[in-house]
Amino acid sequence: MKKSLIALLVATLPAAAFADVTIYGKIKGGVEYVDNGSTKQTNIDDLGSRIGFKGKEDLGNGLKAIWQVETGFGIDGQSRTGSSSGTFASRNSFVGLQSELGTVRLGNVSNFLDSDMGIVDSWEYSSDALGLSIFTRDGTRLKNSVRYDLPSIAGFSAALQYGTKEDKSKNTQARETTIVGLGYENSGFFGKYAYTHESKANSSVGLFEDPITGKLTVADKADGQIAHGSIVNATANDKHRLEVGYNANNLLVAFGYQQQKGGLDILGTTWANQIINGANYSSTIDANGKVKTREYALTAAYTIGAFTPKFTYARGDKVEISSVKLNDSQYSQYVLGVDYAISKRTTFGAQYGQIDVKGGLNNANKDLKAFGVNMIHAF
Repeated sequence: MKKSLIALLVATLPAAAFADVTIYGKIKGGVEYVDNGSTKQTNIDDLGSRIGFKGKEDLGNGLKAIWQVETGFGIDGQSRTGSSSGTFASRNSFVGLQSELGTVRLGNVSNFLDSDMGIVDSWEYSSDALGLSIFTRDGTRLKNSVRYDLPSIAGFSAALQYGTKEDKSKNTQARETTIVGLGYENSGFFGKYAYTHESKANSSVGLFEDPITGKLTVADKADGQIAHGSIVNATANDKHRLEVGYNANNLLVAFGYQQQKGGLDILGTTWANQIINGANYSSTIDANGKVKTREYALTAAYTIGAFTPKFTYARGDKVEISSVKLNDSQYSQYVLGVDYAISKRTTFGAQYGQIDVKGGLNNANKDLKAFGVNMIHAF
């Protein structure tokens, strides 16, 4: 009875109510076996499922109103760790205007690294070992932001985005953010560059030396950690990423390089907590110095019929603080796998990955290993 009433109600709505509205999304699920050196675990995971609604309206004289609302959700019944899945408009969501002069969007808008870059990470995964979550950690949505994209001319593209710092509290890690993105694509060849500047944070993230073991842990200064030999800063962050390669004729070759300089938070959660924790402290490091990183990633894939074998190698050099390299702070990673496209919208995948962890908290995270199989359906 209820279904009949709903169908009757929809049928009575004017057709204009549904004009230029598109429903889209992806359902992503997988099984992953993870070995972090101390614990072996099999997980049934959502791999980033999402659903979105988008539309536009012609305002005349070449001007259009555009909008989009995209939400992540977990098909395994829970949100991914560190994500906002399940919160409405948790992903790329905005309202804006589009014309021959370009596009302006306002809201929770994907940054240039998320929407235009990241091709070097062609994997579907939950475990950090099965994809480039460390290297692509800055590819995300920028909340409370406005983004302007210039119209593409002869393969060239450019974008400017600004995110406000609305959280003014004393201990916040929030930062005012500005991103400039440049791109070029022609005949399968591509080059993309992004520069990100983040203002100084109000609260510091630091490395704290255990006075007994001499090992380091990462924590917020407000947590009351023992500050013996601590390295704490809340400096502004400057980040650069470059991606170049070729993606056509069934072949993908992509190379990425990035370097960052600023506070300890430039490392991201995984690099800081899994790799830096337990690294060896050097008394020669300046506690007020800036942190500097360099990373590289290379991905190659070739499609043969319905099969696409892929390989990725990534590396992060030793973390530098005031030009002094922190021992056991680097990482190296590889991922090997294959995708099988059973249809235009459904793909199966299998992959094995490993991260060589030089430090690791209490040496428990040596060589993070994982194997996963997944299924992706786009609609």
